[in-house]
Amino acid sequence: MNYSIKEIIDVLNSTDYKIINNDIVTGVAIDSRLVKQGDLFIPFVGENVDGHDYIATAFKNGAVATLSLKKDININNNIIYIEDSYDAVQSLAKHYLKKIDCKTIVITGSNGKTTTKDIISEILSTTYKIHKTKGNLNNELGVPLTILGADNNIDYLILEMGADGFGQLEFLSKLVEPDVAVITNIGESHIEFFKNRLGIAKGKFEITYGLKNNGYFVYNGDEELLLPLVSNATHKNFSCGVTLKNEVILENYYQKDDYNFFKVNIIEEELKTKLKGKHNLLNILYAITIAKQENINDKDIAIALENLEKITAMRLESIPYNKNSLIINDAYNASPTSMKAAIDVIDELGNFKYKTIILGDMFELGKDEQIFHSSIGEYISEHSHNINKVITVGSLSKNINNSINNKNIQTIHFNSNDEVANYLLNNKINNEALLFKASRGMKLENIIDKIKKS
Repeated sequence: MNYSIKEIIDVLNSTDYKIINNDIVTGVAIDSRLVKQGDLFIPFVGENVDGHDYIATAFKNGAVATLSLKKDININNNIIYIEDSYDAVQSLAKHYLKKIDCKTIVITGSNGKTTTKDIISEILSTTYKIHKTKGNLNNELGVPLTILGADNNIDYLILEMGADGFGQLEFLSKLVEPDVAVITNIGESHIEFFKNRLGIAKGKFEITYGLKNNGYFVYNGDEELLLPLVSNATHKNFSCGVTLKNEVILENYYQKDDYNFFKVNIIEEELKTKLKGKHNLLNILYAITIAKQENINDKDIAIALENLEKITAMRLESIPYNKNSLIINDAYNASPTSMKAAIDVIDELGNFKYKTIILGDMFELGKDEQIFHSSIGEYISEHSHNINKVITVGSLSKNINNSINNKNIQTIHFNSNDEVANYLLNNKINNEALLFKASRGMKLENIIDKIKKS
């Protein structure tokens, strides 16, 4: 980023400002503690914190200018007065994105968007310079901040986009005007806001609304809810999945040792990856589709996939435990779809004599939350062949436990993470695989930390 303060005034169409020096702005910050030399500080007013109280600190830490909603800032430095902080950061991001003139890929979905973003990034970075969303910066503030944090010489900007209501993805898509849009899947996340899965599908499809005329859309062609939406679209589409109706098809997948081996119809050689689960192979299909369209050769695709061992913490993260046991930490977040996928992963995992799954509450499922939790217990009873024990924690997850109808599976329920940790410490089993899965607010990683330290 490289703007003079006068240029920023022009971009923001500001008519009220104080310029002491026409310095060069090389970055933006919304937290005064994270300000670097050359930054523009953008204060936000929250319920408990007013960013304007930290303007002096921002200048002390190296800011060369600040935006301000308030006119009574008694600081003799570069100040640009604005009406709305969100509008300002979004306007700057839109202008900067056109200035750097890179290709932009945007990804959404009920599950798997972060993993898919990281897979795409790993493959494209074999050939191009990329910049991607870090952490969970995927909303109306996080997306612009990610854009403004990119170098001005990148080839690809890869953005994750999330939404918990209608109109949000349409806004972000039209802000970015992407070259490529991806929907990973339609699950149940935020169903209380979208009412039902059809509502979720329509909400996710908004990510295509700003797609460039010569852009293209990559999606799960086996998701029936997306098909009528895609059929009315005018942009180029690429369907991915396991059925023959798709353009990009997952074939002959199997697990051996630490790898998933698989074939894709558009690549001749067999591929392999350490990413666990069939759902991650579908995420890989989206990345391969884009890689082929962006002229990445098959050899580089294969090497990047083989090296995908740990791209995102707490997403099917493998952690050695207790000499010859294994913890699978998938506690970053959860929905019924992603919980069933994680259960399938540990169920199919070889080389372990005993398998335990620790499941916590799933949030934002609306009025049918108890039914959704019960469906997990029913799924375990009907589809799991190698699960020995299910431990649940939390008020909602008790419905999982109560719905398990399989005499070969031991079930235990606890009310707190500490109780679970103490139980696991006192009941270690040789050669055991343990899966942890729940919504982020359950903080199951605290259990993992406690049993690892002991």
